[in-house]
Amino acid sequence: MRRCVWSWNVWSDGWGLADGSTRIAAVHDIWLSPATGECAAYRVADRPRCAGGAGVMPPEPSTEVELKFLLLPGEGQAVSRNPLLAGATGTALSSVYYDTPDLDLRKRGIALRVRRAHGRYVQTVKREGGTSLFDRGEWETEIGGPEPDRAALAGTPAGDIPAAREGSGLRSLFVTEVRRTSRIVREGDDLIEISLDHGEIVAGDRRASIDELELELKGGEARGLFVLARRLVGDTRLRLSFESKSERGYRLAAGEAPAAYNAADVHVTGDMTGAEAFAVVMRNCLAQICDNANLLRETRNAEALHQLRVGLRRLRAALATFEPILPGGEFPRIVAESKWMGSELDAARDLDILIADQADAERDDDGIDRGPAMLDERLRVARAASYDRALAAIDSMRFALFVLDCAEWVEIGDWRESRDEEVAALRDGRASVLAAVALDRLNRKLRKDAKHLATLDPSARHHVRIKAKKLRYAAEFFAEAFGKHGKGHRRKFTAALERLQGALGDLNDLAVSGQTLLAATGEEDAASVLHAGRKEARLLKKAVRACRDWRRAKAFWRDRHS
Repeated sequence: MRRCVWSWNVWSDGWGLADGSTRIAAVHDIWLSPATGECAAYRVADRPRCAGGAGVMPPEPSTEVELKFLLLPGEGQAVSRNPLLAGATGTALSSVYYDTPDLDLRKRGIALRVRRAHGRYVQTVKREGGTSLFDRGEWETEIGGPEPDRAALAGTPAGDIPAAREGSGLRSLFVTEVRRTSRIVREGDDLIEISLDHGEIVAGDRRASIDELELELKGGEARGLFVLARRLVGDTRLRLSFESKSERGYRLAAGEAPAAYNAADVHVTGDMTGAEAFAVVMRNCLAQICDNANLLRETRNAEALHQLRVGLRRLRAALATFEPILPGGEFPRIVAESKWMGSELDAARDLDILIADQADAERDDDGIDRGPAMLDERLRVARAASYDRALAAIDSMRFALFVLDCAEWVEIGDWRESRDEEVAALRDGRASVLAAVALDRLNRKLRKDAKHLATLDPSARHHVRIKAKKLRYAAEFFAEAFGKHGKGHRRKFTAALERLQGALGDLNDLAVSGQTLLAATGEEDAASVLHAGRKEARLLKKAVRACRDWRRAKAFWRDRHS
């Protein structure tokens, strides 16, 4: 038999390895049948059980690596019939999530839960983030009861928060009740748990359903996750999600309506490698893309559509920024697919802007908004059709595979193995070095194209705007890469760049609005055309001033001693 060794703690009942009458603390070695891949034997490693008293061993950190997909009604049954889940077992999981009154854990990206399964209680601390696409730090300990164990928080991120360590410093916020159907399978040398979760989140009298498919790596490499995901393509659209159950629970507990997902801060430090920095940035971009796409499926939310487009633009900016370490044929394909998806959303966004502008123009002097009732019905019809197109693209297999392909390429793509000396030096060297190279390159391109901004036509201004976006996003990606050196210069640089991008964006919206109106109604409004001409002149002056301020701003990545 082949032996597979890893350091993940596995409780015997969840695996069906024992009859339940004897507690097994942790299984460290699993022997698999070479014919079936099923567990044939195991070796037990003793580990003290946490009972909330002195002498409790702190939990050992592990890394949770998983792919999670949202399911529509009925898809769970289809997935459960897949041969990969033949012989799967069902388990009832009840988890209570805790935080301090001021939500100190949430503010630091930490989740604390106590889960009851098979009559036992397991306390888990999770921390978001990591240098890979789907990993989260995890500290897990079996405890003696349903309340959080303060001693077991020692050595975890939650243990660093004074309010969490205090006996009265934690309170329950919400509960998840889930029926999990799961099975561990082997894919090559990789062990992966396939889980179907069906249930709900409960916060007081509020409830939200849970229907998810999770593929979690239990041993080996991440490649098997993507192989299995593609074997499940026929049963689900693979709606990749980065939002955890805890994040959904917090929103439910607060009574927050589903809202668009703005880009989260990117934490790229100078001592990361270039490859690690790229993974961090891309995970951030993919999360913004996927979570807004999932929200847009639920409701035709104009801001979610906007933030989805922003996520796609940030992703392309990340590709342009890190291009020196991304050799190979996948790069142009990922860029092309992201542009395709953006183009499917453009019409809806353009009509949203046009209708909002017309509503503003119709607002009376008394401040009462009578615009919506006076809008041309043809614009509303055109917008509904444009949203249909956007949603069709989001629900397409092409989009699902684009996201999955992109995630796989970032995680285990061939670019990580390139032996080109120049590529390898930037990829494996300090992120601050790669950042300086990338920012210099993007800065030179923008300076060249924006040289005669006042005389450029709308099309040329649009290209300048794209380059300004790439430079601004790159500056934001690397905001922490140079430490505190040049912090003031960085703020001035990015602020001036943001003003330039904003002015150019307003000019572009103005240019597009006339085309959008003509395409939707077949007419042009003479008064609107005259108004647009005057507005263009004002916006162009604003853009020229912003460009001048940006040119005067110091390149913060070259300032190491201020």
